[in-house]
Parts: sequence; C-alpha cells; structure tokens
Amino acid sequence: MVPVTQDTRWKARAAVLAIGTFAVGTDAFVIAGVLPSIAESLQVSLAAAGQLVTVFALAYACAAAPLGVLTAGWPRRRALVVALAAFTAGNVLTALAPDYGLVLASRV
Repeated sequence: MVPVTQDTRWKARAAVLAIGTFAVGTDAFVIAGVLPSIAESLQVSLAAAGQLVTVFALAYACAAAPLGVLTAGWPRRRALVVALAAFTAGNVLTALAPDYGLVLASRV
C-alpha cells in the first residue's frame, strides 16, 4: 500500500482538476464535429446549429469573472463541485432536449 503524503494528495487533486478542465474544454469544441447531425436532428440550418458553439463560448467567457467573484468566499472544492454539477446538468439537458430553443438555452 502506498502511503498518503502531501505530494500524493497534490497529484490526485491536480489530476481531478485536469480531468474537469479537459471535459469543459472538450465540450466547447467536440460539438463542431457533429454539427451536421445536430442540424438534421433539430431540423435547423447548419449555421443555426453552429450557434450552439458560439453561445457556449460566449456564456463561458462572460460568466467566468462574475461567477468567480460571487463564489470567492466559497471553499474551492465546493465551487468546483457546484460548477461541474451545473456543467453536467447542462449537458444532460442538451442531450435530452427535444427542440432547438431548449438546446440553445442548455448550452448557456
């Protein structure tokens, strides 16, 4: 059994943070590869489906600073868990949304 040291904890925490960052970063761009399928499924133009990428990026960019200020007093672990839970809920809603309006809203 490997002893738990400060160095081991740091590596585990860094790995969790890296995985979360990878998930959010991937979500921002992976949708671009499936835009034709999304456009067909939602019965919208390819340009309208492309707006799903834009709205996610804008919401992410515009909300980062204000949410950072609002959660400044929170423990970092709680802030990260709440953010990842919201991210997961948004992705589940996106996957289950029946129409373009709800998909667009869930990307925000």
